Amino acid sequence: MTATGSHGCGRSHHGGYDGMDIGALDPRMLCTLTVARYFFQSFAMPQLEGWTRALSGAEHLLGRDAAPGFACAVLRVVQAMRRSRKSVFHFSNPDCSNCAARLSGHERLLLNALRATLQDRPDNAEGHAMLLCEGNDTSEFLEEVEALARMMEARPHRVLN
Repeated sequence: MTATGSHGCGRSHHGGYDGMDIGALDPRMLCTLTVARYFFQSFAMPQLEGWTRALSGAEHLLGRDAAPGFACAVLRVVQAMRRSRKSVFHFSNPDCSNCAARLSGHERLLLNALRATLQDRPDNAEGHAMLLCEGNDTSEFLEEVEALARMMEARPHRVLN
């Protein structure tokens, strides 16, 4: 995993950065992206301990009761994707306001798979998953995305609705 950067943090952009502004994301996708980015950061730069911010960020966004289950569901999606992908996953730096405001191409594929699942469009979800997982087996990834989507639909959260 590699963080893609911008002018504010000094990191250079890598391939896969498409520059989409995250302001267009609905609150459910933005919450998922925020938590996922801190998990991505944990793998790319373990010394930053992004996982602690993933958990505290989920708690801040969702409340104390919903946060642990949601954060674990996002982590399971991330881990399933990591097991399937063979190359580097590019994500925007969550600690840089300039970078965090932009969506990388890989992040977009991840969110598109989740969005398609939430909209009950399994063929679309599978297509995004296939691109994201580079043609490798997507079954575990899609199972975890479906579990996350069910959680998002089943629980009324202050941000996820």
